[in-house]
Amino acid sequence: MQLIYFDCFSGVSGDMILGAFLDLGLPPKRLKETLKALPLPELRLRIRREERSHISGVALEVRGNPPKGRIRTYASIREMLLESPLEEEIKKNALEILTRLAKTEGKIHDTPLEEVHFHEIGALDTIVDIVGTALAFHYFRIEEVHSSPLPVGRGWITSGHGRLPLPAPAALSLLEGAEVVPSGTTEELVTPTGAAILTHYARRYGPPPAMTLKGVGYGLGQKRLEDRPNALRLWLGEKRREARTERLIVLETNIDDMNPQWYDRLWERLFAAGALDGLMIPCQMKKNRPGVLLQVLTDPEHRQVLQDIILAETTTLGVRSCEVDRYALPRTIETVDTPWGPVRIKRVLRPGLEKDEGRKDFSLEYEDLKKAADRSGRSLKEMEGLLRGFMENQGVFRKK
Repeated sequence: MQLIYFDCFSGVSGDMILGAFLDLGLPPKRLKETLKALPLPELRLRIRREERSHISGVALEVRGNPPKGRIRTYASIREMLLESPLEEEIKKNALEILTRLAKTEGKIHDTPLEEVHFHEIGALDTIVDIVGTALAFHYFRIEEVHSSPLPVGRGWITSGHGRLPLPAPAALSLLEGAEVVPSGTTEELVTPTGAAILTHYARRYGPPPAMTLKGVGYGLGQKRLEDRPNALRLWLGEKRREARTERLIVLETNIDDMNPQWYDRLWERLFAAGALDGLMIPCQMKKNRPGVLLQVLTDPEHRQVLQDIILAETTTLGVRSCEVDRYALPRTIETVDTPWGPVRIKRVLRPGLEKDEGRKDFSLEYEDLKKAADRSGRSLKEMEGLLRGFMENQGVFRKK
């Protein structure tokens, strides 16, 4: 699985995204041929290798003014893209990004969607950045996108609508759902086009995911910043399909004054309410009291209900929480009909066991194993051996 990580230490803009993809290996000839499919006779691209704070990358500059008096509206650009011979995947993503950007601009400036217009050279910039990035995602066959938190500046910029506060209203609106951090600068680090493109593709924000790194590309911004290199860094990598990283929550508390019989009901309620895992660790607490460190693993969706259950069912006065990343192997639950009744198995594929030698890496569901043993009057140990032998003979271990 091909993935991209947006390393936005200096923010993000449309030309920085496209420049970084060119640095990664998107052929300039392919980009120019794609853009030639659009009726933009005035368009001129300048692609150069430059440096920002001693970091080399690709700077992209769009040149060419439209015919005098011509204003490109959302409606006209949309029609141009729909009628173009672009590949359907490229066209689809470009239209979705453009539409979201135009809707945001229209809402902020109280303008009907069809009449939203992009000022002068900015219209060409927008078209090139959006179509070029859609081409890059298609060219590299990217399936998953992660991004670092986005640094946002404070201050003012001058636009076609006059002076606007930073972050620009359109950019800030487009960043809803993304993780942002203060940059400590008065520069515009995240542009509306950059925000529209990134948030269209990115689904996760945070540190880089586990990957096999295949390439790094730097896209350079036009300005030269005093406190950082004005560049966007893209990490191109390959992610193992069987692995997934999840952002989960650990809830924990210390308990030293509770009837131990109550833990049974506590765990019943926690697991019924969505707890993923849990444990109790014996510990020595203050005043030499023996106690228990209670830990519960959950996804963010069930955090509040599980926290309330802990506070209701135990004697604790508070619950701590922290975010953790869980790197999880894929697992599937299958039900096998056996002479001793239906038995569920959990099948797991571990790294390095992708061929036949990994086919036996599975476990029997304990509750089903116990029921089978009860039905047959056998011990758990004997029943497990019989079930494994039966499943071996039935070919259950073969990879599917």
